[in-house]
Amino acid sequence: MAHVNNFERDLERRQMRDEIYRRDAVETYKYDGTVQDLLDNPNDISDFIRHHLEAQVPRLQMLDDYYQGLNFNIMRNKRRREKHLADNRAAHDFASYITDFINGYCFGHAIQVQSDKEMTQSKLNELHSLNDVDSHNRSLGLDLSIFGRAYEYIIRNQEDEVRFYKSDPRNTFVIYDTSVEKNSLMAIRYWKVATEDSVELTEVESNIYYVDVITDQATYFYEANSVTNLELSERKSPEAHSFGRVTITEFSNNEKRRGDFEKVIPLIDLYDEAQSDTANYMSDLNDAMLLIKGNVDLNEEVATLQKEANVFHLAPPEYATVDDKVTEGNVDAQYIYKQYDVSGVEAYKTRIAKDIHTLTNTPDMTDENFGGQQSGESMKYKLFGLEQRTAIKEGLFRKGLVRRYKLVGEIMSINREIDKDNLRDLIFTFTRNLPKSLTEEMQMYINSGGEISQRTLMSLVSFIDNPKDEVERIRKEQEEKIKHSDELMFNDLTDSQPSEEDDESSDNKE
Repeated sequence: MAHVNNFERDLERRQMRDEIYRRDAVETYKYDGTVQDLLDNPNDISDFIRHHLEAQVPRLQMLDDYYQGLNFNIMRNKRRREKHLADNRAAHDFASYITDFINGYCFGHAIQVQSDKEMTQSKLNELHSLNDVDSHNRSLGLDLSIFGRAYEYIIRNQEDEVRFYKSDPRNTFVIYDTSVEKNSLMAIRYWKVATEDSVELTEVESNIYYVDVITDQATYFYEANSVTNLELSERKSPEAHSFGRVTITEFSNNEKRRGDFEKVIPLIDLYDEAQSDTANYMSDLNDAMLLIKGNVDLNEEVATLQKEANVFHLAPPEYATVDDKVTEGNVDAQYIYKQYDVSGVEAYKTRIAKDIHTLTNTPDMTDENFGGQQSGESMKYKLFGLEQRTAIKEGLFRKGLVRRYKLVGEIMSINREIDKDNLRDLIFTFTRNLPKSLTEEMQMYINSGGEISQRTLMSLVSFIDNPKDEVERIRKEQEEKIKHSDELMFNDLTDSQPSEEDDESSDNKE
């Protein structure tokens, strides 16, 4: 039995896979020496940059492509061999679904940073507001989920403000020492100045990189060129800083610095291929070849007219027998197409999708197990696998936060804005972003003896946009009611008291 033509796997993809899945693509850079040794030997820095470009950037770029739906196997693979057949490409956004779900689950709610010192908490709140730290943390979490690592760059700008910035893992890395503490020696940021398609530039000019080398004391500015083996030359004078540490902090998604969907990329490719094959089959079915069996007289003009009318009238030939009787011959017409096991293919795709969700600990929201009203506790048990993954992510993120606020303490203590000792005992609270039953939570809170204000209750109601204004309106209505009630009472009292005319008339009668 014939089967639908599978997507071909060409040499280009295999070579790309070999380039991406190198063991050193997730290597942590270490240097057996001091910061000064590295600065005195700029060729060593060039070696690190060159290795990062050759070994690590291809993997990071592939992961970003998959997050954006540019799945390599489908979107960049060569065309099918049969030129006359359909070539549909169906890329499925599993990578984005996995990333956004896990990132939202872990960082959907703001991370609470608390200090028991009121003045310190006030300064932290100002710092967080200035940097929109909640969005910043979620952005770091996005890089963690995609690339398996994220980088935070802290500076003090010309306005004397402490600012947090995210640095792209595709052009940033940290070099550590070989000690057990794994101290940061320096951080490297590099980027290409001009694109290769700049026709006015020479080959040497079109491959220029700017390199920033950040140590615990200063930032050094270099220029490099890929044509000259990335040899460093000074771009401008160094700028000292007062942080006392390397101002770029690396956050890790897990111990191996792997992304959340990275291990299931082969399964995503298989699903893309299966769905693309299905689409190709459906397209090719419309162009199936018509097979006519029998001796039929059908000229080209008649055949064209019948095809346009979507009707074929085939007149069978007539034969004269020996006894001069006329008999009709046999004629038959049918379309020729490849046989396709629809149920088998659908079961195959279902199994792949299930494996993707299972291996990434993300739920399939079309699954009936996640439908309907469920308690928070019930949902926690169903997301138990995801909780284990998130716990690891949270622990490593907490280490990055500790280093962040050590840097903040060092720089803000210079102007006596904050006491850095007060930042040693900060409490970081992570809250999982789970669907909650409001009724269930309210009942539990009230049963435990809790009280809640009217304004808070109003904030929970969807049709009240501004609880503050609503409270004010209720107050005014109450005042109007009291005023109206007082007026009614006054009128009633006035009506019940006898007037002077009534008194005189009663005296005359007497």
